[in-house]
Amino acid sequence: MSWTKKNYPDSMKNLPEEVRNKAIEIGNALIEDGKMEEGIAIATAISRAKDWAANRGMKIENPEKSHITDVKHHGRDRYVIPFENKWAIKTEGSKKIEKLFHSKKEAIDQARKEAKKENGILTIQKKTGKIEKRISYNPKNIGSEQITRTKNKVNP
Repeated sequence: MSWTKKNYPDSMKNLPEEVRNKAIEIGNALIEDGKMEEGIAIATAISRAKDWAANRGMKIENPEKSHITDVKHHGRDRYVIPFENKWAIKTEGSKKIEKLFHSKKEAIDQARKEAKKENGILTIQKKTGKIEKRISYNPKNIGSEQITRTKNKVNP
């Protein structure tokens, strides 16, 4: 089941909208992979979204009521997208294309390096714009890379 901005777990209802939206995005990626139970995916998504917000200086909630104890550095996410018959890398929060490549493989290789360096998430799109794969490079979650494979396989 995929969550939306209007249909999400009750445990996300008290999160600020921007943090909740990030938790929904992360939760959907975790569930999509099929390796994580829904309850664990919800808790993980909320935790990662709070970390994401805290690392950007956002107010999450009253720290005394929150159980945030392990704020991890989470850098800007990278996106490999089709762009004018080429492949581009965009950085989270940026409207501009960061780099342009002739091949998808070149774009993925570079974006992977950047995502690893930033402890971010790499999202790879198909030519149609649909998400092909998401990979988390958060060092605190070693072994929990979130990979979605399609018939157009790209090695992580």
